[in-house]
Amino acid sequence: MTKPIYDAAGKQKTDPQTGRPLFELVQAGTRITSNRLNNVEGGIEAAHTLVEQLGKELGGNFVVPIDGTMGLLCSAQGLKATWTAGIAYVNGRRYQVAAGEMSVNPTQGQYLYVDVDGVVKKTPSQTTAKKGLTIFYVATDTSGVISTTDHRVNISLEEILKKIKDIDIKEAVTGGASGLMTGADAKFVRVDGETKTGAQTKADAVKEYVNSRLDIPQRTKTTLQPGLQVIQADQDAPFALTGLTGRTLVNLLGVSGRCDVIAGWVGTTSTLSVETKYKTLGDASLKITGSTAQGGSKESVATIPLESGKYYIVVGDVMLVTGDSMSVSLGGIVAGKSNVQTDKTKFSAAWSAYNSNVAISSPVVVSITSAITSRTGYFDALRVYEISASDYAALDSLTPEQVAAKYSYTEGIKPVRNPYAIRYGENLLPPFYEYVASNSNVLDVVKPYVANVNFAAQSTYSVTVAVISGQRYTLALSHNGRIGVNTVDDSGNIVADLSQPKLNVWITDQSLTFTVPAGATKVKFNINNGEFLSQPLTFSNPMLTIGNVAKPFKPREDIMLALQTELHANPLTGANADEVFEKDGQYFKLKKWRKRTLDENSGVELGGRVTGYRQLVLLDVNDYGLLVTSPEVGKSQVVKYDGKVMVESGTVNASLTGPDQYYFSMNPTFTRLYFTVSNTDTGWGDSYNPTADEVKAYFMGWKMYDVNTNPDGSGVYNRTDGVGKWFVPVDRSSGGVNALPTTKVPTVTSYQLLYQLVTPIVEPITSEGQLTLIEGSNQVEVGTGIVLREETKPALSSQWGTYEINSLNVGGGVASNPLKYKAKKVMTIYKNGRSDKWERSTDVNSYGLERAYQSVALFDPSAAYTVTYLMLDTFPIAPFVGSVPDNEKALLTDLVQDVQQGATSLAVLERSLSEALKSLTQQQNKRNVWGPIE
Repeated sequence: MTKPIYDAAGKQKTDPQTGRPLFELVQAGTRITSNRLNNVEGGIEAAHTLVEQLGKELGGNFVVPIDGTMGLLCSAQGLKATWTAGIAYVNGRRYQVAAGEMSVNPTQGQYLYVDVDGVVKKTPSQTTAKKGLTIFYVATDTSGVISTTDHRVNISLEEILKKIKDIDIKEAVTGGASGLMTGADAKFVRVDGETKTGAQTKADAVKEYVNSRLDIPQRTKTTLQPGLQVIQADQDAPFALTGLTGRTLVNLLGVSGRCDVIAGWVGTTSTLSVETKYKTLGDASLKITGSTAQGGSKESVATIPLESGKYYIVVGDVMLVTGDSMSVSLGGIVAGKSNVQTDKTKFSAAWSAYNSNVAISSPVVVSITSAITSRTGYFDALRVYEISASDYAALDSLTPEQVAAKYSYTEGIKPVRNPYAIRYGENLLPPFYEYVASNSNVLDVVKPYVANVNFAAQSTYSVTVAVISGQRYTLALSHNGRIGVNTVDDSGNIVADLSQPKLNVWITDQSLTFTVPAGATKVKFNINNGEFLSQPLTFSNPMLTIGNVAKPFKPREDIMLALQTELHANPLTGANADEVFEKDGQYFKLKKWRKRTLDENSGVELGGRVTGYRQLVLLDVNDYGLLVTSPEVGKSQVVKYDGKVMVESGTVNASLTGPDQYYFSMNPTFTRLYFTVSNTDTGWGDSYNPTADEVKAYFMGWKMYDVNTNPDGSGVYNRTDGVGKWFVPVDRSSGGVNALPTTKVPTVTSYQLLYQLVTPIVEPITSEGQLTLIEGSNQVEVGTGIVLREETKPALSSQWGTYEINSLNVGGGVASNPLKYKAKKVMTIYKNGRSDKWERSTDVNSYGLERAYQSVALFDPSAAYTVTYLMLDTFPIAPFVGSVPDNEKALLTDLVQDVQQGATSLAVLERSLSEALKSLTQQQNKRNVWGPIE
């Protein structure tokens, strides 16, 4: 209440009764107005009316069973009747009746019933009781009840459907020597002389079919696999999620697999250079250049400790330039399964898997083999994972693309984070305002799916959508210009198919059916004015659908189920995974694991000192779910700042014999985590004792060094007088400083701890959407890393006259407004909760890969904005296991359940609105213009 109300003379108005100054009520978000409140009330009333009508149609007055149990059960003692709580429908209205009791009249027969107002009453009149919902009839003498009769009615959906299916065809009367129906029954006989037996057989078949549709709910189990796929559905139906479990990946290679820098890599028969043009993640890839006359060119990174009897896989993104093939492997051990790549047009997945029978420290090796002297290639996103025996065996049935998706690149401890499943619309193309221009000319969008192009210079506008290699698609639209359909890979490179001459060229056709070539993952649809310069061109209703047939135009309508949660499992075996389940329309997680970040606020203290390393202690882990019961070895994981996995000691309450080790110390009163850090990492020399603040600085990503001895930041600090004590980021992302740091290095990841809970706990999950399938072909994507409706305040770029979301001022003139995480794709921007039109850009000013902007003329500074987007960071993906209804009984059962849940949600909404309005009224009555509200 900060905006004064002024009169025409510019003087602040006052309340005519109290004389106090008047202020406007300034509201955040959607403004509360009388019209909007009326709309809300009208919507609630309409919903109540619908529920009442459905209730009447389902059977009038009845008791609803909850989990198979009917409420409103009556009992009596003496002259007092009591009843349990229950749900009653009376004249279509739903009442949640509380348990209660009442006195009954002596020497009288009387009915207990729920009246039309939802109150339990008694009456001696059967007619009066039948106007409501009769519960019980009781007969009494002078001292108590002598008999009771249960009159509760449970009209379930099963009984209604039974009435429909129990329709029998009466036996027909026959006559005449032929046995054909004659006389009055002849109208039931076909003209070809069909007998009664034949007609009854057909009628029985119809009845059997109807029974199969209406008798028992039938559902088909459907598994939505990670990535993009096509799912066939027999009818429009909702997808019910029944299984979603966690998974955790820990890249044993750490951040070295990012391949942004050469540090850590050792050349054998080739040289390395950093390449920023070609990459699959991060800022760069590494380029191999070799010229040996024989053998292969190889590069290797620091060794990975392998254990005997364990299974491992190494995966990398590689692109060959010159040579015969390119591979990734672990040195010193023979691969049991492997795949090499020969593609010279794009990055592809190469991998090798191992059943280790020896304990060995193995280097990760990237190799190029060739019969010629010159060998060149790029590699990026290297990862090494320990896998289970079953996962090792399953590799035989996976394509290289599936292997790469299942074992995607990660750093640190990565769970299934924020999983989602999107069923794309029947039309895969978005509205024209999402198209990107090839030049500065702005596309004239008349309607979402109607656009004009009228420029003297050639102008192209494009949009890219994900598709499936080998799948048939049909494009159709109306236009008088020209169009192009480019099939491209993930990097945007055209994947040609000479057998389809109309792909990747300009055409004037109004429709085109094509097959996505092998290796292509996207279709880039282009519109262009070509040779029709300065002519009025119109492109309308573009439609891209699965299959060979052009379909009537529909706007794109994507349906999504997204969950805001983290789902873990044992990183080594996949056992004891977190689970998602649904109850009463709400999703919950059975949480079995807990992940914790060790940072400057974790309370880590110094422990013992050993030559070359220091012991640290994390005090009292009990508050974080690890109870005093000793955990089994293998049910925890600690990862360093560089993503490397620390070694767990063989037993609980064990000892540590070297750096990068840990164990849990447990007794009946506390649990502690002991772990070791090397002097090389911390910069603390053997003779130096760091302060508590210097320990905090290490967990903020800073290393100590002696600037006089090692000005480059290497080495350790061993002095006791403080002379030359400097600090440098452990990843050398910036230079050293001579003052104790108090802020975290943004490029350094914190230590991470993951451990299994002794007792799982149940947590509610924030979710959005309800996944449905349409009849026919459905293109569905399952992934992770979605962020739902993050609040943002768009920033003004005065130079460009636009408001920005997820932008960084890198190229100049663009406002800085980054989202919480780097964005891979900005999916939807909401203005006051409703989808809003914003343009997209993928330039260097994006925080991640994409940003959004809107002109000043369209922007509403008083509105509240939120964003749903995909994080650039990658996480493991788990399949969505569920079912879809196969028959009408299943569909109707789901409908009734949804109606019941909807009625409950409406009641909660109505109560919340009532409480909010009551609170606003109270605050308005209590407001004090001379000070804060009490």
